[in-house]
Amino acid sequence: MVHVWILLCYGLAAMLVHLMHRLYIRRQADKPRREHYILVTRNHGQQMEWYLRALSWYSRIRGKDCRITVFDEDSEDDTLAITHRIHKSGELELSVIKLSGAVQEDELWRQAGKAEGETALIIDLRLPMEAAKIPYVHV
Repeated sequence: MVHVWILLCYGLAAMLVHLMHRLYIRRQADKPRREHYILVTRNHGQQMEWYLRALSWYSRIRGKDCRITVFDEDSEDDTLAITHRIHKSGELELSVIKLSGAVQEDELWRQAGKAEGETALIIDLRLPMEAAKIPYVHV
């Protein structure tokens, strides 16, 4: 009789584990699998490569694809050269768009083109402390 109870408990525990795993998989399917970072820059040549690589590493660690759009406002340093070099290397899904004048946030969203199944975050690096939104970057 004791063996029957042990087998019954084992069977119920196995069913519970499978049920919990199925619920976990369903919740994961509803979450966005891609992250889109929109960076607004101006003369960030010294930090630009680190920002891009930090975003890429963070997304990979979390098991998500990463897309980065860089809006540059007339940088006079190597910001554009660095972003174009990384773009050409093919390491990241990276778009570089030149800003012309003041652009509102909704215009950034429109130009960056939010795709279905992705979360997006605008990081305006022209503002103090915005770089703190980038993982592994301490301001």
